[in-house]
Amino acid sequence: MGVPSITMTLASARPRPVTAQVTSGRRVGGARPVRRRDYRRGVPDDASPATESTLASSRALLGIVARSLVPALAEVTVPQFRVLVVLSQGGTSRMGDLAERIGVHPSTLTRTVERLEHGGWIARAAVPENRREVRVGLTPAGSRLVATVTERRRAMIAEVIDAMAPADREALRVGMEAFARVAGEPYAADLLELGI
Repeated sequence: MGVPSITMTLASARPRPVTAQVTSGRRVGGARPVRRRDYRRGVPDDASPATESTLASSRALLGIVARSLVPALAEVTVPQFRVLVVLSQGGTSRMGDLAERIGVHPSTLTRTVERLEHGGWIARAAVPENRREVRVGLTPAGSRLVATVTERRRAMIAEVIDAMAPADREALRVGMEAFARVAGEPYAADLLELGI
C-alpha cells in the first residue's frame, strides 16, 4: 500500500485572514469603538509613524530578548526557561496552578518539571497534608539562571537607552508606560516560546 500524496494549490493553501481588534473613532460610553483590521495586506492604509516606529522598536527589543537568552539556552530549552521565569515571579507553586499559569497541559508540565529537576534547576516536594499535591520551586541554581538572563537583558536595554538624549529617554519612558497600560498583559501562551 502506497503513501497517499497530498497536493495543494496556492489558492487552497492561502491562510485565513488574521484579524486583531484595533481601537479607533469616537469614544462611546467611555470606551472606544472597536474595528477589525486584516493584517494579511501588509501595512494598513492608515498606518501612522507611531505604528511603524513601534514595529521597528519591537524588532529591536525582540533581538535583545533573544541575545539575553543565549547563556540560558546552553542549559535549558526556551519552554523550560519560561517555567523558571514563572516560578521566579510567583514563587513556589502547585503543579496544577503552574500548568494553568504557563498555559500547558499538566502532563506536559510534568515532563518539563522532571527534566528541570534532573538538571538541578527546580525542586519538587509533596505537601505533607495532601501527598497527591506536589509543589515546585526554584533551586538556587534556577534562581541564578533567571537572574543572569534578566540582568543581561536589563544591561542590554540600558546600553541602548543610555545612548539616547535625556529628552528622548523621558519620551520613551512616557510612551512605553502608555503602550503597556493600553496593551495590557500578554497571554501566557504568547510568552511561552519567547522565554519572557
